[in-house]
Amino acid sequence: MTSSSYQIIVRNLSQTTQYFYLFQKQAAFPSLVSPSVRNSSLGCQSVGNYGNSGAQINFGLDRQIYAGVICTMEAVSPSQLIALISLDATQSIIAGTTAKRAITPTTTTGEPDNSTSLTLNPLGLSAPAYQSGVPVGAFAINVASYTPSPAPELYCGVAAVNKDPAIILSSFIVPPPNTVMSCIPQQIFFVKTGYQPAGTVVPYDESNAARCDFTTGYGTYTVTYNANGTFSATGGP
Repeated sequence: MTSSSYQIIVRNLSQTTQYFYLFQKQAAFPSLVSPSVRNSSLGCQSVGNYGNSGAQINFGLDRQIYAGVICTMEAVSPSQLIALISLDATQSIIAGTTAKRAITPTTTTGEPDNSTSLTLNPLGLSAPAYQSGVPVGAFAINVASYTPSPAPELYCGVAAVNKDPAIILSSFIVPPPNTVMSCIPQQIFFVKTGYQPAGTVVPYDESNAARCDFTTGYGTYTVTYNANGTFSATGGP
């Protein structure tokens, strides 16, 4: 039976306790010209030396692809935005109203439920349905007409679910009003060192990171942070 989640196991072989965070490969937005794409941390934990303690980090991610949207109560800078759609009530987030929908990107055959419509006042995403003209590998969000400024500010794109479970906007943009926004998510994830709590908007940087490519058919990756500061990643069933 195929698991409904991806698993990333992180082991630290350095002699010091390290924080590690997880982020997804940046999505493409082919219907837009040079969009400003933002990415967020999908999880963050610290762990000591694996040989001394046997401790490791287990990041779990839902295989399902989600469209997500946040409308903030007021305009915020990227450094202030916490891209969380739902978390434990003890978490503090800058968000007004949020919505998400499980969605299926366009395939070469068939008519999957590859699109959803974004409405405002009240904010919401319609039940997904098939829409022609959406590129293969992409889903579409039909954005209603709205005034981008002044506040509130709107963000939408691909969302991810971690094992908490929390829904986090993983790769997202400020969508132009009255447009069909197509988004191509990629089920490729990276692990880096550093303290970046879940939902924090992070600089997109694949350098010196472990690459976990689930498009190859693997369901699990074991990531090793070596004593010399490099990463290695091994995929498995």
